[in-house]
Amino acid sequence: MKVIEVKELSFSYVKSFEPLIKNLSFSIEQGTFLTIVGPNGSGKTTLFRLLTGIIRPEKNRVFVWGRDINTYPRRELVKYISALPSTEIIHNEVLRVDDYLELARYPYISGFSGLSDVDYSIIETAKKITQIHKLGKKYLWELSQGELARVRIARMIAQDSKIFIMDEPTAHLDIDHKLWFFGALRRMKANGKTIIAIIHDINFAYRFSDELLVLSDGRIEFLGKKEDVDLKLLERVFNVRIKRVNEDLLFEETF
Repeated sequence: MKVIEVKELSFSYVKSFEPLIKNLSFSIEQGTFLTIVGPNGSGKTTLFRLLTGIIRPEKNRVFVWGRDINTYPRRELVKYISALPSTEIIHNEVLRVDDYLELARYPYISGFSGLSDVDYSIIETAKKITQIHKLGKKYLWELSQGELARVRIARMIAQDSKIFIMDEPTAHLDIDHKLWFFGALRRMKANGKTIIAIIHDINFAYRFSDELLVLSDGRIEFLGKKEDVDLKLLERVFNVRIKRVNEDLLFEETF
């Protein structure tokens, strides 16, 4: 089943400027683990914002579960899509980690009722997955960048949406936590989640995801199974020399 479908999508922040996203059309099936890669300025973050409804596209361009994304109220959309931006403004002077995680469950609350035992169980599972149990009572401002990155990932997991869409989720993680995180994504994918991640590290994208979307200058250069990508195409897009060794890619400079 197509959980996201994009039809002839173009976008510019200023209408008189050249579009950053140029006539994209593609679909993503349920249970896919897709990574989006491309050089700086290729339109990855803009595409993230359009797929998550942070920026509202034109009508009938982006569909979530067969329905125009513009027709979803925000409270309903977040039940389908958990969005993890690369940066986030957090009012961290007043929030503890546990408070921040509880916010992920509020779309599921009806009326004036509080969080249920099920909600707290989901939050505890997210804390366990991200190994942040000891951080629950800390204020967000007390956390290191790496700890805050894991807390933000935990909130995404606690939201428990059908689709996870992330923009550079591992930017502040140490190598061990990066490996842990991608392993966790694989397990969530095995449990039926659809994973879409913008990843700066092409090698991690190639090793852990099932499919790649290669974006360059706002256009799709490749979309498909990772083993089908032409290394010559990647070399042209990223201006490097590339060799495939087992499940890894090795890079050499061209200058």
